[in-house]
Amino acid sequence: MARVTEPASHASGPGVSRIVSELAVRVVVSTLILGFNELFGIGSNARGDLALRTLAVFALLLNVPYYLIARTGWRLRLQAYVRMLIDITLVTAGIYDAGGLAAAQGLSVYVIVPVYTALMFSSRASIVATAYATASFLAVVVAQALGWLPMTRPPLRNAGVVAAFNLLIVNVVGVMTAWLAEQYRRTRRQVTALNQELERAHHASLRLASEIQRTARRDALGEVVAGVTHEMRNVIMATLSHSHLLRRRLTHADPETLRHVEQIEHGLDSAARIMKNVLDTARQPSTERGPVSMPDIVRRVVDLKGYDVRRDGITLRVEFPSAFPPVAASAFQLEQVLLNLVGNAHEALRGRGAGAITIAGAVDDGRAVVEVRDNGPGITPEALPRIFEPFFTTKASGTGLGLAISAGIMRDAGGELTAANRPGGGAVFRLAFPAAA
Repeated sequence: MARVTEPASHASGPGVSRIVSELAVRVVVSTLILGFNELFGIGSNARGDLALRTLAVFALLLNVPYYLIARTGWRLRLQAYVRMLIDITLVTAGIYDAGGLAAAQGLSVYVIVPVYTALMFSSRASIVATAYATASFLAVVVAQALGWLPMTRPPLRNAGVVAAFNLLIVNVVGVMTAWLAEQYRRTRRQVTALNQELERAHHASLRLASEIQRTARRDALGEVVAGVTHEMRNVIMATLSHSHLLRRRLTHADPETLRHVEQIEHGLDSAARIMKNVLDTARQPSTERGPVSMPDIVRRVVDLKGYDVRRDGITLRVEFPSAFPPVAASAFQLEQVLLNLVGNAHEALRGRGAGAITIAGAVDDGRAVVEVRDNGPGITPEALPRIFEPFFTTKASGTGLGLAISAGIMRDAGGELTAANRPGGGAVFRLAFPAAA
């Protein structure tokens, strides 16, 4: 069974939309030929004018069955080829009525079909249309030369040369149009593929950002719980000490009183043990650590943030030495840190015209150092001392957790995260940690 380009249930889809545009072109061309013939009489005689008029009206009326058949969605590709061949046949009949070889100077009318076929259907169909048009006219010329078709008017002396030249032009235009249409379709496919890849990268960055936010909330909550637990443990331990002193002073108290004191001490011991377990859990370092290549992490960050940064007219540069030592840390956590720092720099530069963000690596005194620099407004003197405090933020919609969590990740990795203003303007965030063995 032949392949169906558009199913019947989608007859009003893009395939039929192109056919409607194609029919509109036919209507315009047929109307122009009809009007031109009525004004100037381009036929070889009165009979030729009548024949051309009949052909133009017939071509106009054909659009009705074309449209009705296209609405069924049945073998739209085959329908397009049939319409194309009928169009060329009608054009050939019109050229014959205009004189055949004597009308060689009007062969340029053939290019209409290959051009709109290439643009609205396919490049292959345009080549087929060009070849069929050439063969159709040559068949008319041969038939006239053999006497199979009558000469409606005598040709000019150089009609053969004119016909050959015009057929050459028709073929050149048909082939070039087919090639250009194919290049256009290929470029459109490439653009579509790039857009899909960009969309996938955008979705991946959104998922990663969502995961970072969830991790940030959990880390921030862990910091808060650890702080509250520590303070409560101190209070419980102090209360437990007082209960021990009270027990010493109640050595001669009645057994019931001593039993209540023992219950208090037991409850305080249990609470202290629970607090210790919570603190131990909160302080437990991540086990997903190993030698990590910082240039690889930076490349992933650039892939995720590069498009958004460049879209706002900001340049994103990477400057790393050829040999950069690995660091002992969690790759995912370091990616979080760099994404957060690049995102902050992006927000600081957005709407300020041309800006630049640089991620630079270096080895300084045996430590692996990565700096994220920008040429934005920098950090205000009031915010600089508190920039890594949890819940401190200068943004209207910020949470104040990103930099605090990033600093905590660096501490867990045995390094540090610092911030400063650059002498030439802008901010620089410096990640420094010992190189992995």
